[in-house]
Amino acid sequence: MPAAAPVSKIHPLCYEHHCEMTFPDVATNGDELVYACQEPRCLVHYNHLEGYFLNTQNLSLIEQSPAPPHQYCSNDNFPMYLAEVQPEHRSFRLWRCPKCGLHRVGGELKVAAELDPQS
Repeated sequence: MPAAAPVSKIHPLCYEHHCEMTFPDVATNGDELVYACQEPRCLVHYNHLEGYFLNTQNLSLIEQSPAPPHQYCSNDNFPMYLAEVQPEHRSFRLWRCPKCGLHRVGGELKVAAELDPQS
């Protein structure tokens, strides 16, 4: 069974702002590294065990925000991350598993020939 991809090999995007997420200075969840959106005041975070989540202690902010998307890998049930969006195709979403690399495409653009899950 493949091991989880090294942290430096995955590049999750914020599902709200579509920018690449980074590691803030204190972004840990126990022993797990946590990615955070770079946009000011954005609560979106990601780690490979929990998937996307809102990082706040303020319950009213969580209640006002839409629930984070959760896509799970059909091979190993790990939470997938948003790896690519295409502004010209607003509903296009490429999700990738941090453990095995399997990808799933959602949206109107069909690029199955370009997305070989074996790669």
